[in-house]
Amino acid sequence: MAIGEQGRAVAAITGASSGFGAIYAKRLAAEGCDLLLVARREGKLAEVAEEIKRDYGVEVEIMAADLSVLADVERVENRIESIPTLTYMINNAGFGGNQKFPDVFLDVETKMILTHCLAPMRLCRAALVPMKAKGLKRKAGYIVNVASVAGFLAGEGAADYTGTKAYLIAFSKSLQCDVGRFGVRVQALCPGFARTGFHDAETMRFSNIKQTVPNFLWQRADRVVDVSLRSLRRRWRPNVVCIPTLVYKLAGYFGSSWLFAPLRLLFSWGTVR
Repeated sequence: MAIGEQGRAVAAITGASSGFGAIYAKRLAAEGCDLLLVARREGKLAEVAEEIKRDYGVEVEIMAADLSVLADVERVENRIESIPTLTYMINNAGFGGNQKFPDVFLDVETKMILTHCLAPMRLCRAALVPMKAKGLKRKAGYIVNVASVAGFLAGEGAADYTGTKAYLIAFSKSLQCDVGRFGVRVQALCPGFARTGFHDAETMRFSNIKQTVPNFLWQRADRVVDVSLRSLRRRWRPNVVCIPTLVYKLAGYFGSSWLFAPLRLLFSWGTVR
């Protein structure tokens, strides 16, 4: 049976094969949502889908796609537009790096900008087609763009990472201004360091963040997702920007202050999530 065929809400989630994406998938499946899961690793994506179908009894569709490739983005956005009961769009796909300009791998930096900026913009637009079609409904849809507290900061080896995350924050704020009248809520989720496997990726192989960042600054990935969903569904208008913990709220809002200079040093060796 196809996703949404029984009238169930559908959640589309990118970067769904692990980390935050897989947790969002399980949380929303537990609430009865069918799922469209998107990631590069088809084998891992299939494993997550089978586990969710077995444990929660919902329909799950998978799409193997590289969101740094425009043709793949177009495939995904066309599928998203065609789902009349689409209710959640979770833009979670992303990766980090730790190369310093000018000695960067240009193809990697370009793929980062495409994955973090172009793909979420296009997928948000695609998701808004079925969400807007629901009319002026109080809960027509929810969009989460997984940004980072790094979007408020700066550091060596993170020019494009911090830049793309800053874009997602600003984009999400303005997007909410556009789509609030349709009953759609937008969130820019800005976690700090979280144990998701993000820092084990090939593009982070020269990073020593896992060894240098103290334990108290690492967040549980499941808690980050739970805070995100609670904030997104508040009865009264929630903040677009969601920073899950106090220490990262301080880092985000006062990151340019000399009072927080010691904390900013932790971000100077590479990317932050």
